[in-house]
Amino acid sequence: EGLTIADFDTFQDLKAFVLSQADMLATLDDFDTAVGQVLTLAYADMHARHPFYWALSTLPGTLLTKAQITTLTITVAAAGAAAAGTLSAAPSGAISLLGYKIRPSGKSWIARVTAHTAGETAVTLDAVPEALAAGTAMTAFKDEEELASDFGYWDNGLWNEDGVFIEVWDLERLLGTYADPPSAGWPPRAVALVATRKVRFSTYPTAIKRLEYPYLITEANISGSAALRVPQPLRWVVAMGGVYFALLMKHDKRAGIFKQEYERGIETAISFDRRVRTGMGRVSQGVTYGAYS
Repeated sequence: EGLTIADFDTFQDLKAFVLSQADMLATLDDFDTAVGQVLTLAYADMHARHPFYWALSTLPGTLLTKAQITTLTITVAAAGAAAAGTLSAAPSGAISLLGYKIRPSGKSWIARVTAHTAGETAVTLDAVPEALAAGTAMTAFKDEEELASDFGYWDNGLWNEDGVFIEVWDLERLLGTYADPPSAGWPPRAVALVATRKVRFSTYPTAIKRLEYPYLITEANISGSAALRVPQPLRWVVAMGGVYFALLMKHDKRAGIFKQEYERGIETAISFDRRVRTGMGRVSQGVTYGAYS
């Protein structure tokens, strides 16, 4: 008796189906390990196609910005990379300035703080084009923040604590639109990714602010007996993808047939996702925009 869709509860169920459809042994097949790998490939490929709702983080990500510091001065004895600086006093609140940027008064450049220990006055700056005399006024600010450790990509953007929406741009647009070094201003109009899980604001905060951002998690590889995040009605799509990649691996001419079913399944899954997100009412129906749109 063959498998049914009700059997697609775990990775092992999917694997058994792929082995069966690709004419492989249920156990101890030479391609057993490879079948697990192609299922992982199909699962990853499916989630790279669309921001499916089941990959949404249960809770939105949150950020607390840092207040700017304008009460300290700095001394830098010599220009250069990894320049040593001395603050007039340790920052209050026992905070570390690591990750902050420092802009000396009257200068058009900024330097990033690459080393600082809370409670101390010594800082290391990434690169300084000139020495700074003792007592040079400065502004220390933080216009970049880390996102959640499982952040995959945006569902839409960020939301300020007063409900103002902050758009997500690419970094080239942000730097081309706003001054660099940046200026103070809140809320910013936009943010841009500067690293895998780090964003930069178009203008930097002067006070502590709270932000939320709905996001899709980075999907972990499927394995073992863990429950699948993909809804039950759509797990067959992963199965079809697994069979397609397995037959492709074996140079089996039937791969094309399963590819067609897999691609049809992807479109079905995207349609399903949109119905779940917007419902069946006429008011909610509209264009669905992805990240960076």
